[in-house]
Amino acid sequence: MKILFLFLLLLGVAGAELLKDESLSMDGGVKVRQWTYRSHQYGVKGLLFVPPTPAGVRRPVVIFSHDGINGISKEHRLSSLRLARAGYVVFAPSYRGEDGSEGMVEVAKGEVDDVLRASELLAEVPEADCQRLALAGASHGALISILAASRNPKVKAVVVAYGVMDIYRWWDYLNRSGKRGNDEVTRRTYGDGPESRPQSFAIRNALGVVPQVDCPVLVLQGKKDDIVPYEQAEFLQQAMQKAGKTCQVELYPDCLHGFLVYAPYLSDVTHAERQQTEQSWRTMLEFLRKNL
Repeated sequence: MKILFLFLLLLGVAGAELLKDESLSMDGGVKVRQWTYRSHQYGVKGLLFVPPTPAGVRRPVVIFSHDGINGISKEHRLSSLRLARAGYVVFAPSYRGEDGSEGMVEVAKGEVDDVLRASELLAEVPEADCQRLALAGASHGALISILAASRNPKVKAVVVAYGVMDIYRWWDYLNRSGKRGNDEVTRRTYGDGPESRPQSFAIRNALGVVPQVDCPVLVLQGKKDDIVPYEQAEFLQQAMQKAGKTCQVELYPDCLHGFLVYAPYLSDVTHAERQQTEQSWRTMLEFLRKNL
């Protein structure tokens, strides 16, 4: 039996395991803890936010996946606290290769497994009701959330903010607009494009997993986003509707990329973008209340 377990672990299919649970702080009544947990062969980190909870009460859970590939930003931490204060147990994964996690950045590949492993462990948190589980994500985290939801039928709702949903049309947009990166991570992930790396693109295409997403999806998208054009939200909505799924798209005319997480805390945000960001938060919290 031990040999079989080690073999499965090497294959990367062993169950989740909590390796370390550290208390970090108490912030406005919200307990903040840092987890290190096993995902495949890696020890990966994340932050757990638990709001004040009466004995015997279990709160709905949101796994809130951050943008980019540089770990949990100050603003994402503050946004996670905001979600927790709204009455949710929140987990913000750092993903492999970030914030001291083992492994390397894979861009919406192994990171999806990191989210799925966290969802298994959250079932052991006394205050958490994982029968009421939502995934939310911003940019990179939005794509991770959709891909993870397609592999976990227990997910009750997904919130995606300014995420790449049709990777092929996004790649074309990057090339047309001169925004295609030439950094090591981009080259390693995408090569010279879909023709040279067909499998890399296929596994990161959210539209390809729409048939397996069995819960309502809310899309929050800024129309001034020049990193992920707002048409990406419409591509997902069209695919979801064609598949008979529920997808609500909210477009914000004055919002840039990153607005949901960053606009509340930055000083150089326009009044219109700040107002629309607050509306997006109200919409997200109402969507979560309705579906959890």
